Amino acid sequence: MLPVAPLLIWAWLTGETPPLKAEEKKEIISPQQQKKIISSKSHLSRSDAVRILLEHGFSPQLPANKKIPEIKLKVQTAQNTEQESISFLNSKKPILLHFWATWCGPCKKELPDFANFVNSQDTFSVFTITSELKDGRKEDFAKIWNFYEAHKLTGLNVCADINNKLGSMLDVSGIPATFLISADGILLGYFLGATDWSPELAEALIVFMS
Repeated sequence: MLPVAPLLIWAWLTGETPPLKAEEKKEIISPQQQKKIISSKSHLSRSDAVRILLEHGFSPQLPANKKIPEIKLKVQTAQNTEQESISFLNSKKPILLHFWATWCGPCKKELPDFANFVNSQDTFSVFTITSELKDGRKEDFAKIWNFYEAHKLTGLNVCADINNKLGSMLDVSGIPATFLISADGILLGYFLGATDWSPELAEALIVFMS
């Protein structure tokens, strides 16, 4: 029997009565197939998507009424380009805020799969925020780009949360951590700790936000 808390979460997120037993529908999918599958019409129902999110460690924000304020990040979208002061809420897409650091072992282990996820979709605006960037100095940004290059990571930006304003507001107490925010700035929930950024989770996130 499922415990009470997941049943309440399920009902709140889906508006459906949860099944007594969820069937496993996992498929073995190569990274090369991921983009094609995600871009095609999903076979997942919303209740399936919620189940997958919860299985991957998603913690919903209940109730989902926390509005994220206009906090700007220093963002560099490509190496050797100018830094921009960006309000991530201007993206007009659902948002993923990914907090990590080069000194964090679980972060480094997770990041290649997270980069593959970012490259496989265009549903979310993704901001990769590292605590090593305190004041937006160019040499510090360059260190992160060098890290990406050394680990063959592509498709990620480099973001600085100046004075930890956003991290403090979200109460980020550990990394890696990824926050899911709606296009209109409502905090929907988060993943805390290393997450399996599989094609299954990517598809579930897209269905959940559709």
